[in-house]
Amino acid sequence: MPRNRSHAVDGNRKAVHHASRGDGRNPDPRLEAAQRRLRESASRADTFEAIREIVTNLLGCEEMGLFRAEAGNRGLLWSFGIDPVRHGNLDAFEESALERVLRHGECHVVSNAEEGGDGDAGQPPRVFIPIRLAGRTVGVLVMLKLLPQKLAFDDADMQLAKMLSDEAGRALFENSASAKA
Repeated sequence: MPRNRSHAVDGNRKAVHHASRGDGRNPDPRLEAAQRRLRESASRADTFEAIREIVTNLLGCEEMGLFRAEAGNRGLLWSFGIDPVRHGNLDAFEESALERVLRHGECHVVSNAEEGGDGDAGQPPRVFIPIRLAGRTVGVLVMLKLLPQKLAFDDADMQLAKMLSDEAGRALFENSASAKA
């Protein structure tokens, strides 16, 4: 089972919190840096670390899980900062969010008010990001709790989420398949 924490192996770790200079392809330098970080991932473990860095440093969440999206197999593939027993299966989450993510391949933000919320109305939203490969959803990244200072998910965050949707799928599944070949 994957570890629930992450650490640097050496001092040369690539970091996404230092945005690169834009070269005109992406208007947001954070987007370009995050995309490069995923594309340069050398292994599945490095890709998981890249996802953690992007989600933590750029999207403001330290509690996340990546779940399989196959019918009959929606178990936890990797996590950081969450209880893997409590959040071990994707089916435990909001059905309306899963519908949009799994069937339509769309990112979805769930606020406390949408749930009919018994909890704190000021609770940060949760975010569901489809992980796509060749046009189909192969996984779902769930950001369980945004940092307290992160009260909303804005357009720039949604662009990063959409980039994660496409690039993480390639980095996790295409790169690991080609490494095995």
